[in-house]
Amino acid sequence: MDDLLDEVREFIQRHRLLTPGDRVVVGVSGGPDSLCLLHLMLRMQEEYSLALHVAHLHHGARGEDADADAAFVADLARKWGLPVTVERVDVPAVARAHKLAFEEAARRVRYGFLAHVAGQVGATKVAVGHNADDQAETVLMHFLRGAGPAGLRGMRPATPLSEYRLLEQGSPFLLPPVLPTLIRPLLAIPRKRIEAYCAEHGLQPRLDRSNLDTTYFRNRLRHELLPLLETYNPNIRRRLLHTAEVIAADYELLTHLRDQAWQEVVRQATREAIFLDRAAWAAQPLSLQRALIREAAYRLRPHLRDVDFVHVEAAVRVAMERETGARATLPGGLSLLVDYDVLIVADASYVPPPEG
Repeated sequence: MDDLLDEVREFIQRHRLLTPGDRVVVGVSGGPDSLCLLHLMLRMQEEYSLALHVAHLHHGARGEDADADAAFVADLARKWGLPVTVERVDVPAVARAHKLAFEEAARRVRYGFLAHVAGQVGATKVAVGHNADDQAETVLMHFLRGAGPAGLRGMRPATPLSEYRLLEQGSPFLLPPVLPTLIRPLLAIPRKRIEAYCAEHGLQPRLDRSNLDTTYFRNRLRHELLPLLETYNPNIRRRLLHTAEVIAADYELLTHLRDQAWQEVVRQATREAIFLDRAAWAAQPLSLQRALIREAAYRLRPHLRDVDFVHVEAAVRVAMERETGARATLPGGLSLLVDYDVLIVADASYVPPPEG
């Protein structure tokens, strides 16, 4: 049985996920991915002079199973000589209060919790156990939702938590002034190899039965759609990973070109509205026209998750073809307004100031 340590170490080095002396919070649910991650991080602790801190969030669901998960993680951390923080949040109540699906509420609360613990212990990085199968599912999920290139990149090996949509108000956790970076050392490792590693090293992960519940969208992808797609292409998961890598590299170039165009096209940017020079915008290639509209929306609504193709394409058509006063709807309560020689991205109720 091969040992993943060398492969994960190489991935960490290639993506510069760790530097010597890092203080790292490791999110541990008790499942195979996070258990494998913690074990590997512990094996690399001396090599990187890491200060590790285990964090586990009880989501206030799944009853006694969740209680047992929390106790398991706390006991494991003590056995392995690691400090641990365990907190409980009523995520179903948070989901109701914020009108979110349980999965989305859990994600926002969980990342807020990990950022909070990082602030408490002085950590600059948070490690989580997302694996290659999770990545394939994420890319497919974004594809089905009509995401642009930012979504089709899937998850990145390292992402500042400041780029994530956390709870803006009513968060159960106080966030630090500077949010940590989220790292994913197992992102290139398939789930089967992680499970084999756990068996090889005598690790006995907990089973989260909610991962079998196909009423959740991601679980339907995992248990129904991906197995079906494998009957068409047995390597579909690997192909999705390759797609993510190709789009990630192209998106990096597009971002560079978009930032250059931003300086040429934007006349004024405030917290309420962004004014684009209409002629300068229209002179850009279609890809950059779309990217500039997306960027304007994200700057005004930093916690938007997706600005999908339908909204962007409608805005491009209105900007190119319609007369002054025409509007196109964008997500987050925004719109694009055609106003003489400028395009204004702002709240849908925005009224431009009179000329002169």
